[in-house]
Amino acid sequence: MAEAEKKGLTVKIDADLHAEVRKYLDVHEMTMAEFVTMALKDELHPKNMMKEGTTMEKTRTLAFQIPEELYLRIKDYLQRNNMTQRQFVIGLIEDELQREQDELEAQSEAVSGEAEDEDEDTAEEEETDISGGFEDASGACDEDETEDEDQGFGMTM
Repeated sequence: MAEAEKKGLTVKIDADLHAEVRKYLDVHEMTMAEFVTMALKDELHPKNMMKEGTTMEKTRTLAFQIPEELYLRIKDYLQRNNMTQRQFVIGLIEDELQREQDELEAQSEAVSGEAEDEDEDTAEEEETDISGGFEDASGACDEDETEDEDQGFGMTM
């Protein structure tokens, strides 16, 4: 892939702000060009603009430290995929929360399906065991009673 043409940009900023930028660059292991490019892209093409017809939600900050090697791998990934750390992390979080929600719903459906099956099985057992070996209204006994009578254990009413 051919590299895009580069142009220079020279600006004068307050010395305190310059020192703050330098400190940021050291901590984040970025070049000035990477930093300015990122800042300009974020300003010109904001990633978290309000969508038409929606309101901005209240936001909270989530911060954590990761090993240097992982940070560098993520940084390379973000560059290759032209995305911000924020987009990446929020995407991962949303995907995992959705996966868990789907799993919980599937478990809930399975449990309610098993309960319905158990209710049906219990109703069928009650229907078949209702005679209990006693004579029916016609005076006939079921087979189990006849076998029991042959062994001397039958009972009629």
